[in-house]
Amino acid sequence: MKKKFFYLVLIAVVLLSCGGNASEPNSNQITIDETLDKRDYALEDEAVKISYETFYKPTNAVTGDPMPYYNESDKTFYVFFLLGKFSGYSAGGIYLTKTKNFASFWPMTPIAQIITGSQGTYDAGIGTGTCIKKDNTYHFFYTGFGSLPVVTKAVVNNELANAEWIKKPSFQLGAPNFCKTTEFRDPSVYWDETRNKYVMVVAGQTNDNKAVLIRYQSDDLNVWEQIQSLYTAANSSNPQIYEFPTDADIPECPEIFKMGNKWYMIFSRINRDNHRKTFYRIANSPNGPWEICSDENGHHETFDGLWFYAAKTVSDGTNRFITGWASVGQDKQTTINELTWGGNLITHKLVQQPSGKLYPAIPDAVDNKFSEAVAYKVIKQSGTVSQSESNFTLSNGGKVVFNRNISSFKIEMKIDASQGQKGFGIAFGAYETQQDTYNLTFDMSNSNNYGCPALFMYHAEKEYNFTPLIVPTNKQFDVKIIVEKQVCVMYVNNNVAFTNHISNMEKNPWMIFADEGSVIFSDIKIYKQ
Repeated sequence: MKKKFFYLVLIAVVLLSCGGNASEPNSNQITIDETLDKRDYALEDEAVKISYETFYKPTNAVTGDPMPYYNESDKTFYVFFLLGKFSGYSAGGIYLTKTKNFASFWPMTPIAQIITGSQGTYDAGIGTGTCIKKDNTYHFFYTGFGSLPVVTKAVVNNELANAEWIKKPSFQLGAPNFCKTTEFRDPSVYWDETRNKYVMVVAGQTNDNKAVLIRYQSDDLNVWEQIQSLYTAANSSNPQIYEFPTDADIPECPEIFKMGNKWYMIFSRINRDNHRKTFYRIANSPNGPWEICSDENGHHETFDGLWFYAAKTVSDGTNRFITGWASVGQDKQTTINELTWGGNLITHKLVQQPSGKLYPAIPDAVDNKFSEAVAYKVIKQSGTVSQSESNFTLSNGGKVVFNRNISSFKIEMKIDASQGQKGFGIAFGAYETQQDTYNLTFDMSNSNNYGCPALFMYHAEKEYNFTPLIVPTNKQFDVKIIVEKQVCVMYVNNNVAFTNHISNMEKNPWMIFADEGSVIFSDIKIYKQ
């Protein structure tokens, strides 16, 4: 009995000694890789082949332009999307995956829904669209690319779960005469209670090169009548009825919906610069005037950075989510100055504020998916660092490197930046001498290229991505980061989201850093599924 007791005590001591700094760590993990060597990672051509579970991506393909629809009959979100960069699939077009909560998806191999037509037909190429139900019929409006783009549709009766869509080639809408015939696409349909009719919005560009949303109305989703379009505002600071402020060349993937007593317009700005993102506008009526919904400092009109594009929303009647795609590319393509088209599905929960602002937050199911605490260890320190358990104070170039994680994980921490200003944050790819890291950097100043507090992703002092940062008066930040393979999404105070693709992040160490001021990183925890 004494010998058995001795062995039990010995085992307990060993487990505690390996427990690291995390709260209630997983007692099954008794060894931690403390090495700093660089693990190989997939470059873009190989990354396309890899599947993802939380940030959904099928094998040997990418997702693009998600078209989410909530199916009331089976309480399921149907996420339709355009399939790109595919191999081993029969054809391109609109494919489907499903989810109950945006934390896991099925099937992992997506189901073809509406595939491209044969060469020379009206939908030899297929672009994004929208699904809507009337009575017992589901209507899927989408863009057909033939000699010129048209809005067309497919239908299915009664059951969406095993739908066999029937194309309706007789239904085709082309660009009106005030629009360029080549710039007319991305239909979105909603029920407009102010008209008691269905309304379709289509993205376009006028003949004088201005962004426009062409609008139609219908009683039955079959016969459509053109109504007053929504135009680029002549004065962005003072938009009028039927106007929305933007400098977009084309407002891609548009959507209009009502939430509470406010109307919202979503669109993605196609321009090839650092603001190629998903934007939104707010109004008291679907006719406008549509306004920029700014925060107190005038910097809140997007949901995320460059790795969140072509996003649309969906509601189950209780919560509204917005889902877009994150490119598999690590940097903009030099020839066209934009990220590679297509990648992973990224979804945020939208939280409406009393003012009408929409804040992106981590979906509850994604947060809860990573609930098993995991032990971690500090494997390297440099600069000025003081430590007390899971709390670290960094200054003067202080860095703390933590061990690598082999599978998907969540990082939680609090950051006290009351004695800091900028140049602090979390970095990935912290192997060897930490010279190849991608740094998610906080800048609470206005002295940057965008004149506002922001989160940045830097690599070797080169800026790759940014999104505006909301800085509370006390400069305290609650941070959660979900990491899956080469994709991470950082949530700050549940009002800012920052998605990035970081190729060398997978299976390599990570770190915290503070280049200026004194910053406290506390309550650091790691969780796995």
